[in-house]
Formats: sequence, C-alpha cells, structure tokens
Amino acid sequence: MKMQIKWMVAAIRPLVLIMVFCGANLLTSCSKDDDSTVVKPAREYFTLWNQCEALTALQDYVKDVTNPNSPNYIKEEDRIATFDMDGTFVGELYPTYFEYNLLEYRALDDATYEAPKDVMETAQEIRDFVRNGKKLPDHFDMKHAYAAAKAYAGMTLAEFDTYVKTYALQPANGFSGMTYGQSHYKPMLEVFDYLKDNGFTYYVVSGSDRFICRALVDDIGIPSNRVIGMDVRLHSTSQGTEEGVNYTMGKEEDLVRTDELIIKNLKTNKVLQISQEIGKVPVLSFGNSGGDAAMHNYALGNAQYKSAAFMLIADDDARDHANREKALTLGQQWREAGYHVISMRDDFKTIYGDGVTKTDFTFPVDTRALTEWQAGRTVSQADVDAFGGIEKCFAAEPIPDGVWARMQGKTFKENPYIGRDDLRHIRALHWDYDNQMHVGEMVCNVQIADRLVSILRQLFDAKYPIQRMLLPDVYDADDETQMRDNNSSCFCYRNIAATTTLSKHARGLAVDINTLYNPYIKTLADGTLLIEPATGEPYCDRSWDFPYKITHDDLCFKLFTEAGFEWGGDWTTRKDYQHFELIEN
Repeated sequence: MKMQIKWMVAAIRPLVLIMVFCGANLLTSCSKDDDSTVVKPAREYFTLWNQCEALTALQDYVKDVTNPNSPNYIKEEDRIATFDMDGTFVGELYPTYFEYNLLEYRALDDATYEAPKDVMETAQEIRDFVRNGKKLPDHFDMKHAYAAAKAYAGMTLAEFDTYVKTYALQPANGFSGMTYGQSHYKPMLEVFDYLKDNGFTYYVVSGSDRFICRALVDDIGIPSNRVIGMDVRLHSTSQGTEEGVNYTMGKEEDLVRTDELIIKNLKTNKVLQISQEIGKVPVLSFGNSGGDAAMHNYALGNAQYKSAAFMLIADDDARDHANREKALTLGQQWREAGYHVISMRDDFKTIYGDGVTKTDFTFPVDTRALTEWQAGRTVSQADVDAFGGIEKCFAAEPIPDGVWARMQGKTFKENPYIGRDDLRHIRALHWDYDNQMHVGEMVCNVQIADRLVSILRQLFDAKYPIQRMLLPDVYDADDETQMRDNNSSCFCYRNIAATTTLSKHARGLAVDINTLYNPYIKTLADGTLLIEPATGEPYCDRSWDFPYKITHDDLCFKLFTEAGFEWGGDWTTRKDYQHFELIEN
C-alpha cells in the first residue's frame, strides 16, 4: 500500500508543478497582447477577456472571500452581487437605452398606437437626440418614466412581454449581425457564470422598466425574480380605480399595467430597492454610470464583509458607438471614487461576439408626419424632400373633417358669428430655437389665410424660431396652459382676458406667437398686475435679451405689421407682446 502511494505521489508531482507554473502565469496581470486564458480548475472562464487589472482584482477578490480559511470569508448565502443592465452587460445602442428606443418606436412608429401629446413629445426628444444630437432636457429620466408609464398602460404583462421581445428581434441600428435582443456584452456574461459557480447570487438592478429587463435577460438565464427595475402600479383586469385592498381579483382576470409610476430606480432609489427586495447588503456591485454610484457605495460600505465595485467604461470607439474621451474622463473619476474600472477597448477580446460589426446608423425617411400632417413632429430635410418639397408644406385649406372633430367643444363652440366655412386650416413648417424643423398648424379666418401662410413661409425661410405651433385643442383650449407651453396659435372662440368681450381670436383674426416669452400684461382696477401666462412674469422686463423675444426690430413684427396687423406690444392701456391682430376699417 505504501509503495502504491509513493508511486501516485511521484506521478502527480510533475502535474502539480505544471499547474502551479501555469496558474501563476494565468493569474498575473498582463497586456492586451497576451492572448492567454484564465482558468479555474474543472472549468474554463473568461475566454473573452484580455488579462487586465480589473479581471485580476475580481478573481483575487472571489478567491479570497470564498476561501474558508481566509479572514474575509463570506458565507454563501451572503454572497450577493448586483448588476446594472444598460451599458453594463446590455449595449446602449442607437445610441441610448433600449427602453428609450422602445418608447420612440411606440409613440412615433407604431401605427396601432396613437400617442398622447406628452408621450409623443418625449419620444420626439429621444429621436432628436439620437438622429440630430440635440441635448436631452434636464431630468429627462423622470420625464421618460412618466411618458413610458402612460404609453404602455392597459397592456397585460403577457402582452407587454411579447411587445418588448418582438421589438428586440429588430436588427440593431449601427451594427450588422445582431438584433437589439442579442446586444449583450459577451465578456460580462462570463462574469455571471463565474460568480454563480463560486456561490454568488446575482441580481439585475436597473433604471429601466422591470418588465423590459425581464424580457431582455430571459434568454441568458437570469431568473425574473432576480430583476429589480423601474415600477408602475399594476391592477387586475376588472379592478378599475378600486384599491387592491378593497378588491378581490377573479380567477379569470389578468394583471395589467397602469399609467401610475411607483419608482424610477436610479441612484439612491437603487439602494432602497435592494434593501427592500433583497434584504441584504451586496458585496459586489457592477455598473457603468453615475446612476450606479449609490449602489456601489452601498456595497463598499458593507460593515460585515469585504466588498468591491466595478465600473465599465465605453471607451471602444472602433467596435462600438462610443465617446472615448468622455469615457476616459469617467474612468479617472471612478478610480478616484474607489471603483475598479473595466475598459471595453482594452479588457474585452470581443464585445458582442463573432460576426457582429459596427456600421453607420441609418434612419429611414418617414413622411407620415407630413402626409398625415402630425403637428408637433420633428422632420428632416430628407423627410420634406420625400414628401414633395417645401412648397407642399405651406397651404391654407378648408377645415378637414378630422380637424373639425377635434375642435368641437374646445376651440369651436356654437355661435352666431363664425362657422366652419369662415375658417381655414393652415399647414406650415417652423424652426425652433435649437434649429430643429417641426410640423405646425393653425386655424384662422379665411380673410387672413393667404397672408398668414405667406408670413409663416417667410419666417420659415429666415429660420425665425417658433417653438410650437399646435391647435389649442391639444390643450383643451385652455389659454393659460398653451401659453405656458410657448405655443403659437390663432383661432379660439374665447373672450379677451379679464373681460366679457369676444377676442379677435374668436373670429380667427388674431395670431399669438411664442406666448411664454411674450406675455400679456394688464394693470387691473385694484392695482394688481395680470400676467398671462403667469409663468411669463420674468419676461415682462423687455430690457434684457432672451429667446423668442418679439421687438420692433424683429422680423415677425415687420411681416405682420406690413400685412395689415397691429402689435399688442404697442398698446398703451395694456401690453400683449405675443399678439398680432388684423386692423379692420
């Protein structure tokens, strides 16, 4: 027996030496050019990684905390890892979040869905960002969250899951050989396997909608109960507005989405959700942006166990649509914050896998906004050319049936003074202050229709900025609301502010331009100042410069007054800087 043991030891010793030697080489940080593979006994990991500082840090950490003899040993039930999704292991394509892309499609391209104004506006801002590089407004994440909640309201969870997965089958714009649903960072998927085999439980903690996340990770084996994201309130099919505590769901009912946002899962909200849903502080955290910093800090502040946090930077502008300069700046910021940095360019052998190639973005010409004259939509010169050119975009026509139906009970009320035949629908394009071209419309009196078309065309040719040109019916004919939105319009059957006298707007003979920045101002009998809109108060001081301001030197003033209109800014008893009305003999 002793002889047998001695023979086995002698036989094994060379193998052990080989394993030790190779392991030392494999686990040592090296350059990108070193194509060696990192292995763990019994299974190969990280075949898609270059040896790098971040990978070495991860492996050293896992080896340490899973060693029962280490003072940093973590019990398996406490080995919790949290992962952001977009930009961490799912590509930010097109070049933004999947859920942004989906909302853009839902509101602007899905012929089965008619988007409310605010949803369409939010989707248009995404499109302008993607296609034209226009900066998204501050706090856009919340604006998107509310719009998305509204856009999918009424869908059952099964319907929404199918909707997401169907969209995910589309080819990923800017790449060949990949759909949106396949846009996983393949090296990061190896991290999931590595952690799982070392006794870690990982969770997806994303700012995106929880059910979008579930749909996108379904095919990579992440259980739905380990996905945390933005949440909207759910109701059962027949629940209506009844509180769930007072309603008993029937056996035949499904769960449906509502338009009520519960939480946008970003920054500290991620920490709150982790605490509520996991009930333990993570020891590992992976992310890619400032929205993940709170989650990282939560993990690094773990009072019980050794922890680590990793930030991925999108610095590969050869294989991905990335801003390398910005990414490198962020990388330095993350290192200073105590996070390990993963470089997509230096650390990944591949991003999306074999057969996937970066291409130019392509955007199809879509003339629906013009053929259907969808006011508020942004259009490109290519869209206009495909429609038939600028000349087709400026016209006065009898009120179409669809427009007339929209006006009933809002801008139009039965009256003895003016009817449908007295009015015309104006189609016109306009530019905003950010040099974006929009579809616009007005309803005016037939007396001024041709003049108004001519004025709007000259303003367009000069790229004079008009922010919005929507019918007041979009705002339920509420003048204060549309003025706060800086909308330009003409016909609305209403009285002059603070009077019982019909306005010339009621006859379609007055036009208001850029209403927020050119307010109506009147001193009332009690000495108080009436300002409309109320949010226009800062713009009552006409001595300083600001966007959309109308003055005597302004082209808008010149064109309207030359066409026989008077300007409300010249009135003495009150000022109406937005207002041009026809001078009648």
